[in-house]
Amino acid sequence: MPEKCSGGITTITKNTADYCFETVRKHDPDRFILTLLAPASARAALLALYAFNYEIAKTREVVTETQLGLIRLQWWRDALAGVYDGKPPLKHQVLEPLAAAITQYKLPRDLFDALIYGREFDLEDRLPATLPGMVNYADYTSTPLLRLSTLITGEKTEEGAVQRIGTAYALAGLLRAAPAHLVQRRCYLPEDLLHKQQTEQYALYEGKDLDKLKPVTLAVAAIAKEKLAGLPPQKGLMRIYAKMAAMYLDEIIRAGGNVYALRPPPFMALRLWWKNLF
Repeated sequence: MPEKCSGGITTITKNTADYCFETVRKHDPDRFILTLLAPASARAALLALYAFNYEIAKTREVVTETQLGLIRLQWWRDALAGVYDGKPPLKHQVLEPLAAAITQYKLPRDLFDALIYGREFDLEDRLPATLPGMVNYADYTSTPLLRLSTLITGEKTEEGAVQRIGTAYALAGLLRAAPAHLVQRRCYLPEDLLHKQQTEQYALYEGKDLDKLKPVTLAVAAIAKEKLAGLPPQKGLMRIYAKMAAMYLDEIIRAGGNVYALRPPPFMALRLWWKNLF
């Protein structure tokens, strides 16, 4: 059974709430839009959750050594363990409101552990060996987050649908972020598909063979589209996540897999709001 927090509710101060708001708005604009479309009562907890996700996701970017990254992730693991043990949360602008959300919504600890574990892969500086490996990474770093989100909004969900939507959303995000990742000398595209196109990550880091990314990108997008196909009608946050993933994947396919030609879909927030009504 998932371990749940039994500690007291922590007061969310205006400073910590503002910090989470600004962090998500600036660094995770898509989930910021998703939060604004969620029920008002759930927004503070969602912002704390997504600010936490940003904190662990940026680990690879803010450390110079693998061991330092592992220490940073372990700090979060230990800090959350204290919350689940009923201890007052450590003074931290994200941890304090997150602790309040954990207590209020009885969020399972194992989902946070899975997210932190998924981010350890980032520190290894190696790309997924295969397409299923990339899908597995997308699943680990996104599905638990979507599951936590739906627990906050109170949506009744089917686990298989959460996994499919969460994975598709993450795959779309990884494809769209590929140019930025390559500049940082990071690659999440499958090694076997790159080899099939007679290229490898080090050439891409140097700005070479970029045209060879197109078939690889289209193969990943096709798998992500399959994840969304045939899903029963969704509601609430699940519906918005699925619609956003589909919009991004359609854009990638229309661009012929050229991730360097992508632009944010126009009127994204308005289109998602409209799609959520009907």
